[in-house]
Amino acid sequence: MTDSKTTNLTRRSFIGRTAVASGVLSLGGGLLGASVNPADAQEQSYDYVICGAGSAGCVLANRLSEDGARVLLIEAGGPDNSEMISTPMRLIELWGTPFDWGYQTVPQEHAASRQLFWPRGKTLGGSSSLNGMIYVRGNASDYDAWAHDFGCEGWDYASVLPYFKKSEDFSRGADDYHGAGGPLHVTADFEPHPLTRAMVEAAQEAGYPLNEDTNGARQDGVAYVDLNTQNGRRASTAVAFLRPALERENLTLITNARVLNIEFDGDRATGVTYLQDNETHSVSAGREVIVSGGAIESPRILMMSGIGPREHLEELGIEVRQDLPGVGKNLNDHTLCPVIYEGAQEIPAPSDMAITVLHAHVFIRSDDALPGPDMQPLFFHVPYYTPEMEQPTGNAFTLNASGVQPASHGEIRLSGPSIDDPLHIDPKVLSDDHDVDILVKSIRQMREIAAQPALAEWKGREIYPGDEVQSDEDLADYARSAVMSYHHQNGTCAMGTGEMAVLDPELRVRGIEGLRVVDASVFPKVMAGNTNAPVIMVAEKAADLIKASHN
Repeated sequence: MTDSKTTNLTRRSFIGRTAVASGVLSLGGGLLGASVNPADAQEQSYDYVICGAGSAGCVLANRLSEDGARVLLIEAGGPDNSEMISTPMRLIELWGTPFDWGYQTVPQEHAASRQLFWPRGKTLGGSSSLNGMIYVRGNASDYDAWAHDFGCEGWDYASVLPYFKKSEDFSRGADDYHGAGGPLHVTADFEPHPLTRAMVEAAQEAGYPLNEDTNGARQDGVAYVDLNTQNGRRASTAVAFLRPALERENLTLITNARVLNIEFDGDRATGVTYLQDNETHSVSAGREVIVSGGAIESPRILMMSGIGPREHLEELGIEVRQDLPGVGKNLNDHTLCPVIYEGAQEIPAPSDMAITVLHAHVFIRSDDALPGPDMQPLFFHVPYYTPEMEQPTGNAFTLNASGVQPASHGEIRLSGPSIDDPLHIDPKVLSDDHDVDILVKSIRQMREIAAQPALAEWKGREIYPGDEVQSDEDLADYARSAVMSYHHQNGTCAMGTGEMAVLDPELRVRGIEGLRVVDASVFPKVMAGNTNAPVIMVAEKAADLIKASHN
């Protein structure tokens, strides 16, 4: 990875320069600019300081700098200049590398006392540079619930749909639900793996209708996924939003820098202190500080700054600036549970034209009375073993059972007052029996799909859970032993109007001026589906809210 640096990247700064590892910031292999003196950033005052260059931060940096505002973007990780990032099929190789925060939960009481691995992006683009690139908006009812159940006026589906469309460059063109010409390319059509095609056909044989557009008028049904890729390469928010914006003189980027805390003048946020190369620096924000560290790091930054549950902060000797008991609470995540079959024949390796192993999913309601799906099984043409499982063969495929409307909620707490103290991450996965029941039902649905004629030539023995696991009780035990994260953490700085709301519906931290949070932590309720597209939508809307408040 490139050495830490502060970079104000403009077209003038890189024309005619030579790319050298120690002096150039590169995105996806492309030359962007040369480093400048890190002191330059500290000597300036900015209109906006954005903490985190992830899925939300890259969008904000683009939109807030497009009208000439002076914007500083601070990222804890380094450049996204690895082929592992830009090559979609290599996504699993990123886990456990310097591009990954590599979080671990505490042992989960209701999941066989296992610690769950949570990979999260620590590089430009954040988790959009590490994820499976699946573009899913969620169900319209999810956003209507934000507005009607949590008091978040202006966040109903009719209000947020224009922001989804604003970002989008949909490969099939614009229509009532999709945009064209936006920064973010969405690939809807590709040649699926033959086994994936068989799984989709089997799901239809099992009674799940084919849905040509799960981001359109109706979400239910089996579908090939939409992907944030372009010309076979990952289209992260760093590529889509940050790269073009870095040509502006008024946007400055600092990489490999940890935000330590927010600075205040009374009850107003005025800047941040950050650590880079073991040196502490401060920068000021004339208009606003925006925390975009994601569902795990954003509550850390707030609590390190004295914003959070009073009792918890006082235990750690952190001066309480604003008592907000909801900071770090309401931790949500979707669940996956693998149903793995040995291949009855040799499963072909992906062709050179394949984009990823994540090519198909199905949205299902466990009860027809529900306003939207609460299951999102995901199909892999490879085995997806948990770390605890024996792995008898690589010639296998997976139908992942899934729950995407969890009743279980957890929390994130600090374990000490230092930025280096590990976080206490406890999602309390499967602590509500409802979530176990959903996985049991979903496992049975995956078995039903696997039994269809379309998969007869592909399906060998059931490796996991195994044919001997049949009763609801035994399937529940298996679910607890095999549940994994869907990598959709959210909700830890939720917006709303209730007592536990951290933010108001304009994403402003309650009781503090000049401070907002913009990322997946703001979700008051998680949507049915992958969370990256909703984060981008939140950032698009947040940019308009911020601009409006400053004319």
